[in-house]
Amino acid sequence: MIQVSIAAVLALFAGSALAQPTIEYLPSGYIATDISSNGEVAVGNVLLDGSYETFRWTSASGVQRLGRASVPVIGRGAGTPDVSHDGTRVSASILSSDTRLTQGVWDIATGWIETMPPLPVDCASIDESYGSAWGLSGDGSTLTGFYWNASADARACTWTSGDGVVALSQGATTSARVNAANFDGSIVVGWEELATGEWQPRAWRNGVKLILDPGPAFNEAQGVNTDGSIIVGESYDPATATRVATIWRWNGASYDTQRVGYLPGTIQIQGFSSLESVSDDGELAVGFNRFNNSPQSAGMVWTPDTGLMKGEDYLATLGLSVGAGNTIVSFSSVSPDGTAFTGIIQQILSGALQSFIVHVPPVECPGDTNGDNAVNGADLSVLLSQFNQSVTPGTGADFNDDGVVNGADLSVLLSSFGSEC
Repeated sequence: MIQVSIAAVLALFAGSALAQPTIEYLPSGYIATDISSNGEVAVGNVLLDGSYETFRWTSASGVQRLGRASVPVIGRGAGTPDVSHDGTRVSASILSSDTRLTQGVWDIATGWIETMPPLPVDCASIDESYGSAWGLSGDGSTLTGFYWNASADARACTWTSGDGVVALSQGATTSARVNAANFDGSIVVGWEELATGEWQPRAWRNGVKLILDPGPAFNEAQGVNTDGSIIVGESYDPATATRVATIWRWNGASYDTQRVGYLPGTIQIQGFSSLESVSDDGELAVGFNRFNNSPQSAGMVWTPDTGLMKGEDYLATLGLSVGAGNTIVSFSSVSPDGTAFTGIIQQILSGALQSFIVHVPPVECPGDTNGDNAVNGADLSVLLSQFNQSVTPGTGADFNDDGVVNGADLSVLLSSFGSEC
């Protein structure tokens, strides 16, 4: 029987710590708009040379430019690149084979597929554009955005390889757009135009349109979680006559509205606040705030515990900083599990923009045998009492679920010894 000295163990692992949050920077001029579920793949636009070409970046291999940029050829671009959860598929607005702006899906194995042509029956080329891409489902199957009709109205649409471009329900003579999709593309969100010109946030659940907010202002639904139960964006707050960051939660029949406000110092009516992306559990949402009618913005983060916080202040709670001389202008994307999110900094003196990814290790308690969210001597005592014994897999001190408590489980406990979670 192996004899283990608790005193020796404590001495050996004293001072060990859990992984800490980190910031990872992309090269300057490459602006990320979305990240994969593990935070290791980012996509966005190349601003460095003014091409707005779509790029895919990985922490292992760096930047890969994906081609088909429309701006250098026709001087037009629109939309946002997005990436599937596994990082293998990218959606973006690209140059079509007949030299128009169109939607495209890039696959790591096959490259680009353009959605138009072939054109929907009511699609038209307006200002050298068929339409643009604004979102991608988590499984990579469904692109979202809009296409133009002959009346120059934007028609909200989705695209899949099986069904092609499908128009969604909207007013006959107004415009609409789909900004984002849940994992399988069954729930998509965006905006629809009123006859008076304002935009209202919308959701389409299995093709059925839902009005999220009826307020008279330019508001959008910007992001949605994996199962479609949580939507974020902005809505009109009649109490302040201001557009404010908003969260909608599905109650089984409709979405309940939670207006979370704007940052201190925002001038009512002139300023506004928007959330762009949310984690699956709704515990982390990110976006930006404009304090007045200037285009200058500030990145912000929302959690249930902190409410809205300016980006620099939130990073400080994680022990992080973007450094003196830089300011965070926005956050664009959160990974489904909330362990990674993207932001953009601007150098105050030069005005140069640079994207970054914050990695926050998940809160876990490997080695916690008694469920008190701490790994300490009590847990070690349990492990030692069960050492070299067979147990029901996953119970007691069997941390690797193999049905026996042995050195492998001891290693798990010791790697977290002294931590709280």
